[in-house]
Amino acid sequence: MNIQIAGTGMISAAGNTVPTTWNTLLTENRSWQPDPATGLPVYPVGALPKTGPIAEYIHDREVDRTVALALPAAAEAVGAAKWEGRDFAILVGCSRGPTEAWETAYETHRTGQTLPVRTSPNTTLGSVGFALADYFGVGELSDGLSVACSSGFHALVHGVALLRSGMAERVLVGGTEAALTLFTLRQMERLRIVATPTPQDNYACRPMDDPATGMVVGEGAAFLALEAVTEPDGPTIQGLGFSRERCRSATGISREGMALQSSMRQAAAAVGPPDLIVAHAPGTRRGDAAEQLAIQQVFGNQSPVTTSMKWATGHTFGASGPLALVAAVEMLRKQRSILLPYAQLSEPAELHRILVNATGFGGNAVSVMIG
Repeated sequence: MNIQIAGTGMISAAGNTVPTTWNTLLTENRSWQPDPATGLPVYPVGALPKTGPIAEYIHDREVDRTVALALPAAAEAVGAAKWEGRDFAILVGCSRGPTEAWETAYETHRTGQTLPVRTSPNTTLGSVGFALADYFGVGELSDGLSVACSSGFHALVHGVALLRSGMAERVLVGGTEAALTLFTLRQMERLRIVATPTPQDNYACRPMDDPATGMVVGEGAAFLALEAVTEPDGPTIQGLGFSRERCRSATGISREGMALQSSMRQAAAAVGPPDLIVAHAPGTRRGDAAEQLAIQQVFGNQSPVTTSMKWATGHTFGASGPLALVAAVEMLRKQRSILLPYAQLSEPAELHRILVNATGFGGNAVSVMIG
């Protein structure tokens, strides 16, 4: 059995579709701006659809922004896979859940006002998957997972398990995150890991740079349409790895990136090393250094070229893994590597396999090999 990636979709500060995002990655255009409320750098999505079925659904159902971002990315993936009118399961990862709806509702409650009728269903993590299932009219499993910044990749792991077990024929997997809220941004600021770019900087976040710039929060969503096939005619999931390490703090990662070492070894076990690695690399000093050391420990002195997408998208938490994976799929299809625009890196001669990493609070890590 082969797990084929039949379609992809994405939305982020880098673009509202796969083609527009690819253009940003090629042209290396600026995609960040200061947040009006906090002054912190952020990577916001541009405009959401203003007309058509998605815009009508967003308006009529009064959905949280996590759903509003998920809908166009999911629809792009479903359309590319030609799944319209067919049944499929849905697994979506989200670190923060519908935080904008939750924060707004709590402020309404705190000030003694009457809560909107839909407050309860619209503030659950499950609301994202349920909304997608409702929009596409599917009747199979629809579920949400929250495992910090690797949430989207955990959704993919569960989706692959469904396919391999025969419990589903088609699974839409991915992640969505709309974390550019005042409460969330202040949380990140309190961790003292947010970058402080100048207004002239083209990239607010520069993953794996020296010295480390710090993290910049972004928002976005990305989805992949997975199906089990005998003879694939496109990119496939060739390896998966997932692990966890014990950390001194809930936000920590070991110096050696032990969980990442384990997940990368698992993902590469059956097919060998990749030609390119798309790192999690949030731009933080400890996180980037641990991942780079883990890569060296696993692949040695012949470690593959390593890149990251967060200079263009920011850190989109639970959506970051799927966003990077969709970009990796495009690299495979176009046989063109997207490297760090500020680093002197040599492009691989050919791309047969790409490894994508995601890590999250609690010491967890997931690695996905595609080829």
